[in-house]
Amino acid sequence: MAAIISKVRVAAAHEGIAELIVSLEFSNGGHSDVPLNLEAGARLMRSCGVDEVDGLIGQSWVHVRDAISGAYNGTD
Repeated sequence: MAAIISKVRVAAAHEGIAELIVSLEFSNGGHSDVPLNLEAGARLMRSCGVDEVDGLIGQSWVHVRDAISGAYNGTD
C-alpha cells in the first residue's frame, strides 16, 4: 500500500504566508511531514477536488508529489 495523507495543518511560512504541512503515513507505520508552499498547497487541493484541508485526509501521496512537481516546474 502506498503512503496516504494522515493529517494536514496550516502553518505560517516566511513573511507570514500560509503553507500546508502534510503528514504522510506509510504502510510500515512510518510518518513524514511535507511542507507545501501556497502554490503547491493550492495545486494539491485542486488535484484532490476538495475545498477544505480535512478533505485531503486519506488521499494518496502521489497527489502531494504531483503538486510539488507542478508548482516547481510551473506545469498543470
